[in-house]
Amino acid sequence: MSVGAGLLLAGVSLKVTADAIRLAGPIAVALSLLLGAAAFSASNALLARFGAAHRKRCGECIQQPAESQQPGSGIAIALGNALDAAPEAIVLGVALRDPVVPVALTIAFSLSNLPVALSSTAGMRAAGRSYLYVFLLWIAIAIGAAVAIVAGYVGFGSLGGAWPPRLQAFGAGALLAMAAETMIPEAFHNSPRFSGLLAAFGFGLLLLVDATTR
Repeated sequence: MSVGAGLLLAGVSLKVTADAIRLAGPIAVALSLLLGAAAFSASNALLARFGAAHRKRCGECIQQPAESQQPGSGIAIALGNALDAAPEAIVLGVALRDPVVPVALTIAFSLSNLPVALSSTAGMRAAGRSYLYVFLLWIAIAIGAAVAIVAGYVGFGSLGGAWPPRLQAFGAGALLAMAAETMIPEAFHNSPRFSGLLAAFGFGLLLLVDATTR
């Protein structure tokens, strides 16, 4: 999880935000970044009230609530996982309009999602949720992410002007908030002594990937 957080932070800072600043300017990007983070944090806080606060937890240190403990928590967890996937999908959809395929960004999102999905799945199973629930949840999220990528590519990307980089910065802010509120806490509980080192490894790994895929 720590490596995934480092990859995600590198992708946001090196690719998404840097490109957006070049196209839209630092002030517009900073404001969009804050708006994206605020939107995610507000949505996350709302869903946390219904049982989605620990949706990324594996169940070893902090357990997700079972449906019997908090009715409606299953829906809240599903919506929370969808919320986590939306910013990446929108950012990637807008980025794909670039003639140069964003290889480093795609790798960052793909690799950072793997430990997150494994941890969340373990947590859902530990809370007593069925294999069918978990399977259908990830299928629905995959379909929703694909729709968001298409929306980012066709809809938002076709707006032109300064809107695409602003939308990228908005998504980047949401991604930063997501990493800070859902990924990093689980990473710290799993390996508190080395989580910083592992995050730096993930960040450096994407630096190398970006340098070799330009």
